[in-house]
Order: sequence, then structure tokens, then C-alpha cells
Amino acid sequence: MGFHNSTPELKFVCRRNLMLTINIDKNTEKDLQLAVEEAAKLIAEEKREVIDFSSNVDVSADPGHYVIFWEISGEVSDEVLKECCNCLDRSFVDAGYVSSRKVNAIGPLELRVVWKGTFHKILDHYLGLGAAVSQFKTPRCVGPTNNKVLQILCDNVAKNYFSTAF
Repeated sequence: MGFHNSTPELKFVCRRNLMLTINIDKNTEKDLQLAVEEAAKLIAEEKREVIDFSSNVDVSADPGHYVIFWEISGEVSDEVLKECCNCLDRSFVDAGYVSSRKVNAIGPLELRVVWKGTFHKILDHYLGLGAAVSQFKTPRCVGPTNNKVLQILCDNVAKNYFSTAF
């Protein structure tokens, strides 16, 4: 990568095997990161930022859909958050995802905004299991076997929005 002054520049390497998938879609952690970065530009205009984020595939109803959890640095209008939700949905460009969304084989993406401190509760949970704070990485995709983390996220939802992008 090179250097910035005398500090080495590092390239973020994603965790292996993170995959959001419901039907024939396959979205990686990098796809999720790019979608969040794109949508976060909309709240940056209001001098706000995404503090942390995670995701989940909700297949409790048919069709299943992606759920993105955001913790935001301050209040953002419902109108802007609806735009963010649509932007997230449009930012997943995997052909399987787009075609599945168009024929309703995958339901509308859901953005859930969580209360401030929610991701700190997740950190506390992992520290309680013996994880080292220096080694902790927020789970970007919370799978069905990670009930406790999913429960923390769901218990702390302040607002939620469904995409109207497709």
C-alpha cells in the first residue's frame, strides 16, 4: 500500500465467509461495507455519521429480506433515513440480489436504527465471554446461531424503515 509520512498504510482485509444470502444472491462483507459507505453519505450532509453497523438475514417471513442495523451519531430525519434505506438496497449490485428483488424473491431491505450504546453492549457481551478488547471486531453479519447478539440488536431498535427502491 505504501506510507503516509512514516506510517505504513494498511489495507483493511475482510473476514472470511461473511455472506448475506437468501436466494441466489451472494453479498460479501465488502459489498455490505460499500453499501453502508454509500448510504452514509446522505447522513453526512446533516453532519452525522454511522458509528457502527451490522446485518442479518431475516427469513422469519416469506420472502426473506436483509436487515441492516445502524447506530448513528445523532438525530436524523425520517425522510433522510428512508433515502438511506433505499440507497442501501440499490447499492447491493450482485445480479442475483437485484433480479431476486425485482421479482420479489427477496423482500425489501430493512434499515433498523438502534439506540446509542447498542454496539457497546455487544462488546460487553463478548468481553463477558472472555474476548480481549484489543481483538474484538463487531460482527458485520449476525447469523441465526448468534441469538444473544441478535437479541441485543433487536431489543435496542429505535426506528425501522423498509426500502421502496424496487
